[in-house]
This record gives sequence, structure tokens and C-alpha cells, in this order.
Amino acid sequence: MLLERDGEMSALQALADTAAERSQVLLVEGPAGIGKTRLLTAAREAANARGVHTLHARGGELEQGLAFGIIRQLFEATVQDALLEGGAAAAREVFEGPASGVGSEDASFAILHALYRLTVNVAESAPLLLVVDDLQWCDEPSLRALCYVVRRSEGLRVSVLGGTRPLEHFQHAHLIAELTRDPLATTLHPRPLSASASAALIGGDEAFGRASHDATGGNPLLLVELAKTLRTEGVAPEAGNVGVLDTLAPRAAARAVLVRIGRLSRAAAEIARATAVLGDDTALPLVAQLAGLDDAAAVAAAGELVRAEVLADQAALAFVHPLIRAVVYEDIPAHERALAHERAATLLRARSASTSAIATQLVHAPERGEAWVVDVLEEEARAASRAGAPASAATYLSRALAEPPAAERRGAVLFALGGAERLLHSHLGDGHLREAIELIDEPAVRGTAALLLAEGLVFSRRPDDAVALARRSAAELPEEADLLRAAFEAIELTAPIFGGSEPVSPERFAAHRRLPLPPGSGAKLLAAVAAYQWAFSGGSADECATLALAALNGWDLVRGGRQVPSVSATMVLVLADRREADAAWDEFLAQVHTSGSMWFKSAISLCRGYMLLRNGELAESESLLHDGIEELILGEAQGVGRGEIASWLAGVHRERGDLAAARRELEVVPEPTDASQTARYWLDSQAEQLLAEERFEDALRTAGDGVERFGAMTAIDTPFRSHQALALHHLGRRDEAVSLAADELRTARAWGAPSVVARALRVLGTVERADGLDHLEEAVACAAASPSRLEHAKALGTLGTALRAAQRPTDARDPLRQALALAEVCEAGAVAAHARTELYAAGGRPRTTALQGLDALTPSELRVAERAAAGQTNRAIAEALFVTPKTVELHLRNAYRKLGAKGRQDLAGLLTTV
Repeated sequence: MLLERDGEMSALQALADTAAERSQVLLVEGPAGIGKTRLLTAAREAANARGVHTLHARGGELEQGLAFGIIRQLFEATVQDALLEGGAAAAREVFEGPASGVGSEDASFAILHALYRLTVNVAESAPLLLVVDDLQWCDEPSLRALCYVVRRSEGLRVSVLGGTRPLEHFQHAHLIAELTRDPLATTLHPRPLSASASAALIGGDEAFGRASHDATGGNPLLLVELAKTLRTEGVAPEAGNVGVLDTLAPRAAARAVLVRIGRLSRAAAEIARATAVLGDDTALPLVAQLAGLDDAAAVAAAGELVRAEVLADQAALAFVHPLIRAVVYEDIPAHERALAHERAATLLRARSASTSAIATQLVHAPERGEAWVVDVLEEEARAASRAGAPASAATYLSRALAEPPAAERRGAVLFALGGAERLLHSHLGDGHLREAIELIDEPAVRGTAALLLAEGLVFSRRPDDAVALARRSAAELPEEADLLRAAFEAIELTAPIFGGSEPVSPERFAAHRRLPLPPGSGAKLLAAVAAYQWAFSGGSADECATLALAALNGWDLVRGGRQVPSVSATMVLVLADRREADAAWDEFLAQVHTSGSMWFKSAISLCRGYMLLRNGELAESESLLHDGIEELILGEAQGVGRGEIASWLAGVHRERGDLAAARRELEVVPEPTDASQTARYWLDSQAEQLLAEERFEDALRTAGDGVERFGAMTAIDTPFRSHQALALHHLGRRDEAVSLAADELRTARAWGAPSVVARALRVLGTVERADGLDHLEEAVACAAASPSRLEHAKALGTLGTALRAAQRPTDARDPLRQALALAEVCEAGAVAAHARTELYAAGGRPRTTALQGLDALTPSELRVAERAAAGQTNRAIAEALFVTPKTVELHLRNAYRKLGAKGRQDLAGLLTTV
């Protein structure tokens, strides 16, 4: 019976009762010994009794460096080939290792998503409850996987139950905090037992019970251990013996255990120590071998420990509580512990155990310069890297470096360690990579290490250092290393985007614009860079898009891991209003889900989210931008790209009419003061925000800062002169406003993308007032030819407003009605509210029904509806489009409503006839 845990048990009972109906996340947080494990065990039993499939794992302090150790504990007994097909295939890397053939140098996102798909597959046959005790010792990759699953669990029958100590002092506390912040999450905080409950637990009279409560703070485990010690010492729990608590209570959790073990045989003590070194759930023969005992003696010793309530009564040896394991482990002198880990590693190697088991022991073993130790640690590091666990890889490689490796191997170990650390955005990687470059003789390998360092320097805002390194390294390359040479040149060409101080001559870019491109991926890489630069230096949308498409042709760049130029080329297509951008994002998504990195997925999320914002798909944009935030957190790269996301999320909120939320988003990041792309997008969003807040002097000043820092050619995506013109318009400075807006229109026409031209025409028509109707009508026509329904709605609304101001209310009503209908499809509350107000002022009334039919569907809704009409199940659609089943359900409901369908059986006819 659990004392004073009625509230916690009610919550756990409710989780078990409803696990078959909905997803939940429940965390039990409290200090060691407060009873978390007992509560989790009770919840598991209740869930099992209700037919919920329950998987259980427990974190271990010594094993927390083992990549995906908790995930393996949870799923290994359940995993079958059928569950690892399709979207779950990349999870083979976790359970089968490098032999699976699905990993790459950094498959961090692919493997997380595959583990999510595995979870979905397991939950298909029965509701699933994942129970993880001692989350504070959970390995980082497993924690990231749990966070990823939880974020996508709504609508599935998957719940998570965890126990954790207070987070302040634990390495991966921020990831556990991500679990607690999830909207589905509830946290329980069991309190210490009261004096009366403590007395009931300890037994004896009231005075002794109160004293025991005071001595232990009401901690249940300490009370239980104190009771055991009292029995061992033969002390009766009565008032006359209260004085002995001063001696006994402080050792209740630690020395009490050692006292009990000390009263057992020497063999029992050796088995306890060997189990502490090897870890819970270790087979008895291995423990016996480490303890130096034969099997019969080990069985007898283990029995003693079970009767003394030190070990659990089960086949594989395990302590009854992690605290007891910690007490036994810490009682072993440090040097003796290290030697025990070394012997354990040797025994495991002799038994052909997994490299992960051997490496876990070697991390704690003394260094002896053994080549086989470096072999094992390097192999496990490679497996961790392929599984997207750079932190684990760095742990193993740091230990390999300390062994140390032979002189001829040191460069390779440093290279691998520096690469893992760069993925963790640790500047320690810089030093290790620099040393590796000095030690590596093979030019191509040395160049690859230098490229990795240079790319890291760019993303850590040290572009000038990156350029200097790129030049030195390119000069040392052999003639045949075309791709590496191109990559170094790309570092030089793109450095100004990241705040580099040295300008690049236009001639260098022009050399890479010539079509057809020379053969090879190097030419495509540089063409992608040149296309992006050309877009901001006077090229037209058609010219730049043609070059970008040539760079993307065959998808060589993305499949070869050249993600930055791939995304840059696709952004050119976005800015040019080219429909091919969708195909590029789809290809990237397929690649990243197969073998891609968390960084690449975050780049896709934020850049595609930006495209959807431009087009007016606000709900999808917001979802993707929030995915980008999650991916930056899970990828330990919260600084990279966060400024862009804040700027664009603010835009989403502004378009919806929520200025307060937009302001909060902008304030998430400090105002950037450099000349980086992050600063450009932030200043653009800030200027728009100030205009919406009617702070026109501030908006004029901010937009002017943008022009001064970035020039006029950025009008295709950060139209600072348009912002200036609107601010001047509201300040009554018409002539200046018209002049700036006309300049912006000339730049937009030179670019030529319909949405960009439409925006510039709309601003010019606005500031021209009565003289701007022609420009506004042209803006409507241009916007209608673009993919941006949001710009079309804005142009229509602005035209309607101008017509009403020109005393033509009848003419104003139709564009205002159209603007309102489009704005409602986009969920653009600000545009809708303005159009509705203007429509009433023009003597009109909104239509009683929203826009219906195919035109009302968002692209995402249409894609889901088409697949459903073709007979695909929700699960198949979700896997094909890389979304959650809940998202598919939402899109289908919206499609049914807009098309007037009663169900999926109606879709085929409606999609072809509407």
C-alpha cells in the first residue's frame, strides 16, 4: 500500500483508463527516494490490466553516454522486421548498427523520424504506454527521440510516463523540460510523508515515529532503509530509543546498505560490487566471472543479497533502487573501480559482446595505449554518429584520444572528434580540427577536415576566419579535387551573407552563371551560390531561376550533402514565384527522412515556412516554423536560424491581426546589429511591425537602417524602401513616399516575379492616393498570376479601399468581397478585418458563405484530398507526406467542408468536377 499518494494514484489511474482513447504525457518529479518508481510500477500494472501495451526502461548513471540506450530498452524486445519497414526503416541503424546500411555521416533527423514511425507502427495493434524511470540519466539521443514522439503523439494512442529527479543539476535537463512544456504534459510532485504516515511506515510508538520523520524528512526510501537498519541493529522503535536516530538516520540511505552487505558473506559483497560496475539487468554468469566466483557460489551470494533487499528477485541481476547501486558503486575506491571496468570490458570482448557494451565500460577504464581499445571506441563512435548521436560519439572519441592512439592514428581520431563536436556547436571542435589538419597527410582528407572547420566558422559568425582558411586549404588541394575546391570557393562567395567584411567582385559570380553548366557537382554547387547572389545584384527572376534549376538538376547537391547551396537555390525559386520550388522541397524532405540531418530538416522547415508565409498559407507556415524551433532545440543549434524564425513567425501573427504576439516573437531574439541575413530579415519584420503599430517615425528610421546596411537590391524579399514609403505616407510626406515607392517598383520590375511586382505596385498605388488606381488594378492582375493568395487579397483590399475613397462605392464592393473571401481562406485576420470594414462602409455586405470548392483548398489540403480520393489510408498519407495522422485528419475535415463532401467516398467526383 502506498501511503499519502491518493492524488498521484488517481492521476495515474486516469492515465491508464484513457490511454486507449487519447495521448498523454505524465511526469513524476521528485528527489531520490520519494517513491517515483513505486508510482510508475503501479501505473504500469494498471495500464496492463486494461490491455495497454506497456514498454519500460530505466536510465542509469553510468550508461547515459550510450546512444539510444533507453530506446533500445523500450523497443528491442518488440522490434520485428515488419515494424521497421517504410518510414521506420532508418531505425534499423539503432537496433542493427552500421550493417543496416541506412545511416550516413549525420542521419540525426532521419533516425528520429524513423523511431517516431516505429512508435506509430507498434501502437497500431494496441494503445501504447512508454514508461521511462530516472529520465535524468536518460541518454541524450533517447531523450530527443522521446521529445520528437511526444510532439507528434496527439491523435495517436501513444502515452509517455516518466520519473525524474529535480532537473537543476542534470546535463540534459533542457530536453526533459521540453517534455514538461508539451501541451499534453502533466507533472506530479509527490510530497514527503507526514509525521503520522512516517510513524505508520517505521512502526513503533508515536514519539519514535515523529523523531524518525524529523530525521529523514519524510522521505519514504530513507524511512524504509531506516526500518531495515533498526531490524539489523536490533533496535526497537520506541520512545526510549529515540536517541539512537542521531547515529542511525544519517546512514539510512548509504551506510545502512553497506552495513547490511557487510553482515553478508564476502562473496555477496563481491557480487554486489560486480553488479554495480556492470549495471542492472546483467546475466549472473558474467557478474560471477567479474567477481571471481564460480556459478554455484555466485547463485548463493545473489540469494543473500536478494534476502537482504539489496538486489531485486529476478533472473538478471539488478538493484532494488538506483540509490543502492550508487552507494555500492561509490564505496569502491576510484582506482579499483577503473580496473573493474577494464576487466569488465575485457570479459565482454572475450564474449563477443556488442561494441556498445564494451565501449560503455572502456569510458570508465584507465588509459593504457591499447590499440584494440581505440578500435572499439572508434567503431562505437562511428555507429553513434551514423545514428545521429554526436554527443555520444564525442564521448567515445575523447576517451579514445586519451588512450592515446598510435601517432599515425591520432589525426583520424581528432578529425572524427572535431566533426562530432562541430555538430554539437562546441568550439572545442575548432581546436581538434586544426590539430587534425596539421597531422593528416592525405590531401583530400586534410581538405575535408578543413572544409568542416571552415563551415563551422561561418555558422559561428566568424566568416572572415573561414575565408582565410578556405583560401589556404584550396591552394593545397590536388588538381583532381574539383568538388572540394568548389566548396572552398563557395565559402568565400557566401561569407558576406553571414557578415563577412570582404566584398566579392561581381566577376567571380558571373563566371559561374554560364549555361550549360560544366559537368560535375562542383559546377552545380557554385551555380547555386551564383544564382542566389545574382538575385540580389540585378538578375531577373527568369534568369536566376533557370540557373538555380540547373544547379538542382538531378539533385546531386542534396544527395551529396551540400545542403546550404541546395536550400539557397530553392530560395531563388521561391523568390521567383516558381512552382518548381514545391518539387524541390518535396525532394529534400524525402532525402532528409531517409538519411538526413537535423540541421537540414530545420533549414527546410524554416525556409519552406517562409515560402508559405509569402503565399498566405499561414497555418501551415506557423506549423513549419514551430517545427524549425523544435528541430533547432533537438539539434542543439538554438542560435542558428532562430532570428529568421522569430522574424517570420512575427509576420504570421501580424497577418492574423495579433500584433501583441508578433511583438513577443520579435523580442525572442536580441536585435542583430551586424550585416548578416538574420539581421536583414529581422529589420524587415521590425519595420513592418512598427508600421502596423502606427509608430511611423520609428518605422521610417528602422527601414532606413535596412537600406543603409543592405542596399536597395534586397527589395525582392525585404522591401525596405516600401516600408519607408508607407511610413512617409502616414506622416504626410507624399512626394518623398511616391519617389521611394517608384524606385522600389523599378527594382521589382527588373526582378519580374509577379508577387514582388504586385507588392511594389500596391505600395505605390497606396501612396499615390487618388492617382494610384491604375497601379492598384495592375497590382491585382499581377498578384492573381502569382502563387500568393495573400498578396492577391491585399491588392484587392487596397483597390477596394481606393475605389471607395474615390467615391465609387459600387465598384469597390466586388474587390472587397473577393479580398475578404481570400483573406478568410488564408486566415489573414488583419486583411479580412480591413476588407470587412471597408465593405460595410461601401454599402455592401459580406457573403454569407465562405469561399468554397477547389479554390478554397490550401495546397496541403488538396494534396491530402487527392491521396484520400485515390484510396490511401490516413496512415499511408501521413507516411507519404511526412506529417502526423492528426494533421491528415485535420486537412481532410477542412477539405470535406470546403468541397461539400460527406466523406472520402465523395472526393474523387468533387475533385474532378468542382
